[in-house]
Amino acid sequence: MEKIYGRQPVLEALKKGGDVDRVYILDTLTGAFEIEIRRLCRDLGIPLNRIPRTKLDSDIDGNHQGIYAVGSAVEYKDLQALVRVAFMKDQVPVLLLLDGIKDVRNIGAIARSAEVLGAHGIVIPAKGSAPINDTAIKTSAGALLHIPVVREKNLQVALDYLCSQGFRVIGADKKDGKPLAEVDMSGPLAIVMGSEEKGIDRHLKIYFDEKCFIPQLGKTDSLNVSVAAGIILYEISKQRRAAE
Repeated sequence: MEKIYGRQPVLEALKKGGDVDRVYILDTLTGAFEIEIRRLCRDLGIPLNRIPRTKLDSDIDGNHQGIYAVGSAVEYKDLQALVRVAFMKDQVPVLLLLDGIKDVRNIGAIARSAEVLGAHGIVIPAKGSAPINDTAIKTSAGALLHIPVVREKNLQVALDYLCSQGFRVIGADKKDGKPLAEVDMSGPLAIVMGSEEKGIDRHLKIYFDEKCFIPQLGKTDSLNVSVAAGIILYEISKQRRAAE
């Protein structure tokens, strides 16, 4: 991914919006410029990381002026526009919302299944998620270049909007809910997947219309999140094909 460094280039990139994945700034930098960068990153939902000069100097071979940004490897889409286009085309959208998934290979593998099985997009939070970088794209076998990816400030904002548009919210939760095959997968769906370590944030669970789990026969504690996402997406595809 492209690195943009120097105060004015980074500032201009942020003002354009949508082209920056994250920003790294000298941990001792203060003043009007730092305040403006902090404000822009907050408004755009772009992670701002404070790092020491030794790290900046090793990352950037040039006059970085205490800051650099990493450009996005994909073009992030607008959630409202994505949903609006799907409805205009008489599609029944399926969106995957990924909460706290920090392994880029899991993001890539999920995207690969999502694209193959007909999901309409992936929604990630600006903070607390793995970056969509070259490794994620490679793991996805290029699917991340084809399936829409939305980056929201947080997933609560995304779910507020999706609920207002008639989406049913289904949480993947191995501890509760119905067996996957018993869940009605018709209509617009927002499927929420959490990390294997922490699961789904409790603030997101209040949006759930239903919870589902994948019945397991073995002794392993749980499925990898990318495998679970593929199974859920296949069930959605199977139910919808059967209803045609």
